[in-house]
Amino acid sequence: MRILQRLGCEIVPFDTTRWVSGGKRLSRFLAHRLNSGHSVVSMNRALQLFGSSLNSISHIWIDKGRWIYPDTLFDLKRSTSATLVHYTPDPQLLLHRSRHFNVCIPLYDLLVTTKSYEMKRYKALGAKSILLVLQGYDDRFYPVIPTPVTKAELESDICFIGHCERHYARRLRVTESIGKRLKIWGPGWKRYSFFNSWAHGHVAGDGIWGKHYPLALASSKIGLGLLSKRVPETTTTRSFEIPAMGLFLLAERTAEHLELFQEGVEAEFFSNDEELRDKIIYYIGNDSAREKISHAGYKRCLASGYQSQKQLRKVLKQIV
Repeated sequence: MRILQRLGCEIVPFDTTRWVSGGKRLSRFLAHRLNSGHSVVSMNRALQLFGSSLNSISHIWIDKGRWIYPDTLFDLKRSTSATLVHYTPDPQLLLHRSRHFNVCIPLYDLLVTTKSYEMKRYKALGAKSILLVLQGYDDRFYPVIPTPVTKAELESDICFIGHCERHYARRLRVTESIGKRLKIWGPGWKRYSFFNSWAHGHVAGDGIWGKHYPLALASSKIGLGLLSKRVPETTTTRSFEIPAMGLFLLAERTAEHLELFQEGVEAEFFSNDEELRDKIIYYIGNDSAREKISHAGYKRCLASGYQSQKQLRKVLKQIV
């Protein structure tokens, strides 16, 4: 929302916090797992009432509209005549599924996604117009030098930030076997380390947020860009955040990664465990080669407009 404001949009926000975070445990379970229950019903009623009070609204922007009913969209359109825009950086159709969202797809005037592999599914479900943008990175991510205190807390040779997943664990175990300082942050890793001794001492927490997230990247030498196998990922947000910090990106090789960064010049990629191991060993031991690629990757982020603000500007250009 802040980015849209910086781009000149006048925002009238509808805050969903009370429904997303509030309610009893059962209500939260039904809402977040099944997209149903009192919180979902109550939020739709409140949104319909909110829409009826709006004046001179030209566009309605909905982020991750998993809970929005078709009737709610009909009411918003009828009461405001606004252009309906849906935005999500998530795999909304393959992973974060919602029967409500699927039915709503034909009602949106524009659907914005960062997932190229979901484009055909959107069309099959009746999307009028789809815009593919990059996930990009926000203005927290730029080259910084951590203070000695921060660096002492967060420093690593290799870092990975992301949820716990079997594929990630296998790649990270290969990384750990090299004997360099590996740090891992993300949901589920503390529990994983309790049952898997190799991860002891490497898991720094179940997440790292706010200003500490970019500082963790700035305190490392290599940032790993691992891709989920739960969905056919070709890039992640980390594909952009790591080089935007001026950190060396070592990611899984995909056609999209190769389009975004020139291999061996702006980033490095791997396709198997042996290549991952060999490139970590080489670049940890060659500061000048690593730093040259890190700097080129940062420059590519700027030159190609990978910033979130520039990606959202593409959306505004299409709807305004």
